[in-house]
Amino acid sequence: MRVAYFGTPQVAVEYLRAVAERHDVTSVVTQPDRPRGRGRKLAEPAVKAVAVELGIPVLQPTDLRAGAFQEKLRECAADVFVVVSYGRILPLSVIEMPALGSVNVHYSLLPKLRGAAPVQRALMGGLTETGVTVQYIDEELDAGDIILRQSVAIKAHDNALTLTDRLTEAGVPLLLRGLDLVAAGEAQCEPQDDETATYAPSLTRDDGIIDWRRPAQEIVNQIRGCFPWPGASGVLDGQRLKITQAVALSGEPYQGGNCGEVIEATQEGFVVQAGSGGVLVKQLQPAGRRVMSAGDFLRGARLKPEARFQLFLG
Repeated sequence: MRVAYFGTPQVAVEYLRAVAERHDVTSVVTQPDRPRGRGRKLAEPAVKAVAVELGIPVLQPTDLRAGAFQEKLRECAADVFVVVSYGRILPLSVIEMPALGSVNVHYSLLPKLRGAAPVQRALMGGLTETGVTVQYIDEELDAGDIILRQSVAIKAHDNALTLTDRLTEAGVPLLLRGLDLVAAGEAQCEPQDDETATYAPSLTRDDGIIDWRRPAQEIVNQIRGCFPWPGASGVLDGQRLKITQAVALSGEPYQGGNCGEVIEATQEGFVVQAGSGGVLVKQLQPAGRRVMSAGDFLRGARLKPEARFQLFLG
């Protein structure tokens, strides 16, 4: 089957390699090169680098509705379009171009968690299960008919990186199975129930601001979902800290204190009083420094006896 592949970041690379092994990928559509890093030098998307390695023509449109781009896409004569984390919404003129339709991979059990940040929002919401959906694309975001779904358990230690990795492990073979069904004309189109849909909007920097008045488990879920970006942050004795690993504690010793106060130091790190329960901070990153264990931080920090995180960041 002839495939045009749409994708941009590293998470889309494994899918591209797998599809290219089974099908004739006639073109790869990816985002334009963008400035990155301190030097702001132009850097190519991860998918582009792999497409060049595989000898696949690359298109990097700035306007998906432009006639010149759409004409080049038609010339590729793809039977189906495959979209994995492309990062832009396709116009209807592109979606309807291939004879066998346009197929998307989404990291949730649709119709739950439609939107740009389903992995992060699943963690921040304290879910214990999510999954991968292979679906047809239509005009409404992530609302197209479902071809296949597979559930994936969320582990207590998962953060957005580890969960994404395990979803990819499940998603690559699921996409290949879905494409086999599409090619054979056997894909079952399961309409989504819009009334049960939930949404997962993109994260902003404000999503990383820790409010220590919230329950400890909610704060830990926030830390998991916001790693690595935007990072869950607090200000302790005037020093901004990005907390990268923590555990929620419950019980009488962690009730009734001042929210945000460091109430205990242990071999594993230090405990911060939350609205209910305590947050055991195990790993963190001070501003402008490397990630370190909370124990290493304490050895050099010389915290005051009643050290306390600000309840709000300025």
